[in-house]
Amino acid sequence: MTQSTWTVAAIIGGMLCSQVAMAQTAPAPMLLHLSATGTVQVTPDQLVADMLALNTARSPAAAQRLVNSMIATGMSTSTAVAGVEARAVGYSVGPLDDKRTGWTAQQTLELRSSEGPALLDLVGKLQQQGLAAGSLDWEVSPALRRKAHEQATTEALKSLQARAASAAEALGLHLDHIQDVRLDSTSVPPRAFPAMAMARMAAPAPQATASQEDVTASVSADYVLKP
Repeated sequence: MTQSTWTVAAIIGGMLCSQVAMAQTAPAPMLLHLSATGTVQVTPDQLVADMLALNTARSPAAAQRLVNSMIATGMSTSTAVAGVEARAVGYSVGPLDDKRTGWTAQQTLELRSSEGPALLDLVGKLQQQGLAAGSLDWEVSPALRRKAHEQATTEALKSLQARAASAAEALGLHLDHIQDVRLDSTSVPPRAFPAMAMARMAAPAPQATASQEDVTASVSADYVLKP
């Protein structure tokens, strides 16, 4: 090996040793785990009523006959009202006691509408037909909930970025890049159908007032910090 070859080899070796030494002494990047939430208030835009048909008789068939008739009449009355969505749900039949001296049949007529006055008037008419009000309240529609959740996610991301910048400054570091971001999905609170009918209310139609509801979104991320 010539002298020039030895010289080049020595230079390359020195450079490699220098790079290894720098890699060993350079501080490792720090991983910062953060999470944040955002909340948006919305006014419910959909009135939901559960109207119950309930009957007790000596046999299951007899108990069912009146319930079926009440639901059919209620469905016909409801679908005639513009802007009202109606569906029959939650059918059940069971004995009154262990000796089966009687049977109870029950079904729920679920009503939804963005037109509160029209639905409240309908509820009053259905009560006069023999249906009982199981529940009556305003809810956030799926479309409005999705929109509010997107807005809440944006607020959460802004909060997350501000927290990351503040943490990096406090640690004497700077944000290099985001390694991972996790967003939650829109969730609709489950509805619980009433187990028993409330007492029938006489005319005039019942009232229901919409109150604002919080829609919350959660986000989390891993930030890489460097000097």
